[in-house]
Amino acid sequence: MLERGYESTFLDIPSAQGALDHSRFLNANAHYAGTWGDHQAAIYMRDKLESYGFTATLETFPARVDTPKKLGLELMSRPRQKFDLAEAADPSDADTGRADAGIPFNYGSGDGDLIAPLTYVNRGLEEDYALLDRSHVVVRGKIALIRYGAQFRGLLAKRAQDHGAAGVIFYSDPKDDGFTKGPVFPDGPYRPAAAVQRGSVESVRMGLPQLRIPTLPVSATTATALLSDMTGTGAPPSWDGALSAPYALGQTRSTVHLTVLMHRSVQTLWNTVGKLAGTTPSQSVVLGGHRDAWVYGVTDNGSGISTLLEAARGLGYLHRTGWKPKRTIIIAGFDAEEIGELGSIEYVRVHQNELRTGCVAYINADENVSGSQFGATGAAALNGDLIGAAKAISDPATVHISLFDRWLKDSRAASHNRHLALPVVRTPGGGSDHESFLFELGIPIAQVGFFGPLGVYHSAYDDFKFASTIADPQFTLHRTAAQLLGIIALRLADSEALPYRFSPYVPVLREGAAALEATALSAGQHPDVRTLRLAIERFARAARAFDRTPGAHDGAAGLHAAQLVDLQAYGASGYASTSFPKISAAIAQNNASATNASFSAAVTALDQAALLIR
Repeated sequence: MLERGYESTFLDIPSAQGALDHSRFLNANAHYAGTWGDHQAAIYMRDKLESYGFTATLETFPARVDTPKKLGLELMSRPRQKFDLAEAADPSDADTGRADAGIPFNYGSGDGDLIAPLTYVNRGLEEDYALLDRSHVVVRGKIALIRYGAQFRGLLAKRAQDHGAAGVIFYSDPKDDGFTKGPVFPDGPYRPAAAVQRGSVESVRMGLPQLRIPTLPVSATTATALLSDMTGTGAPPSWDGALSAPYALGQTRSTVHLTVLMHRSVQTLWNTVGKLAGTTPSQSVVLGGHRDAWVYGVTDNGSGISTLLEAARGLGYLHRTGWKPKRTIIIAGFDAEEIGELGSIEYVRVHQNELRTGCVAYINADENVSGSQFGATGAAALNGDLIGAAKAISDPATVHISLFDRWLKDSRAASHNRHLALPVVRTPGGGSDHESFLFELGIPIAQVGFFGPLGVYHSAYDDFKFASTIADPQFTLHRTAAQLLGIIALRLADSEALPYRFSPYVPVLREGAAALEATALSAGQHPDVRTLRLAIERFARAARAFDRTPGAHDGAAGLHAAQLVDLQAYGASGYASTSFPKISAAIAQNNASATNASFSAAVTALDQAALLIR
């Protein structure tokens, strides 16, 4: 068991101090995509990977980057209230007052300089607009105040635009993300009233182009002043938040002056890519995470980059002592994830041929140390690998038990099922760099880490103080996450047989078919779900046979089978996961011919996958 000897050696290399040092560097400069700080972070990661023994480079690509030209917000009351859009500095944290934090904004916002009444539209869902319509509250031509939390902000902004809103203002309500949940930063992990959630409202992957209307994120403090000017009838209790202001069905007494003018330019961006060449270089394992941040991003995604670098340090040490992986190990720091996953989209586009024919897994590291609760997300093919790797790692809180034991205990508590035999691996959704790997190419993906309330998300408060006093004071969780990433990489890279199991796909597919049928029936449609269910059961029989003797099958055939099944089993609408994405889209469009065609394609794909692993 030479591999297990390498694992024992590897586990001693990643360190809490190493992760802390990487985090300190990332905290030194704001590193929004395309900035000087972003470039410095790219060079830092490249140089560290080279020092660890990787062949490392910066892969450049052009992309549009938005920065604010002029942002303004006024309530045209008497007297006027002109809002300071910058986040207020916290007296106990000097980094929150630095000039390089800039003014919060939305990437992909349209331009506008308008004066109009403001209307609170709750969470900005279709049912919220329907309630406003029934209450004779007109949204068209007004500025919509939307409370974050229900969906990806780009979907919320696009819906507001479709309903005729002249502009959008986003805010985080303390009822969802703030003092009602617990202590706020710097005393706890929840969002302080002055923090603003920046974010993109544009998404190439979701087909959401740049908006025509202006959008702006503001603090809960600013939202309180806007809501305090509201007049109208009382909203239902579900619309209430925790601000000391009326949540009314109506509009502001005064108009609101909203100015958003963006500077848009095409810039050169940088993906950092390091490689340890394998003895079978046509096959690879990719570990990656985004290197850019809205401000300092020591959690999002400094935690991912620092743990990737510590895993790389351990793998590089093994390589210098004579170990060579069977499959090439690639560690990537993607740029521009925060503005639409542009770096990973570009990487997959450029490398799609070798990824499609030889990448056995992509392991994503994004916000993977934000608290103490362990969890994992992954495509079903990798469930066994994640569980096995967790058994090899000690629980950082209780060294006498494994990370697997902690994970299983937490899974039993969360599911209220004390008889659960295996920990829960969550179904992948959207919102990070795994999307292009999984949803475009069908490559099995996973993400593992320690999670918790991240009230500083996309704000200047996501800095070294939050990471070192709230998320992981001793950086021991960073070390453990790096150990786990490395063990997963070692096992996936060195396994003789293709490291997949196919039976875990079956519950995902069955549940997806049941959800499709319910959705179709509610829409008055009657597609041939029975044929799809029969195909799932044919695949289930082939999967059970494969899993009994996985080493007896052709690796290329198994890889192709996993890709076929992944493209059927997984999709996303914003952050939410969906199964059979093409069928779901056709049902949503009420397109009978497209629905039938997508059902047929799914049946063909599952039957082809079953044939490949039989």
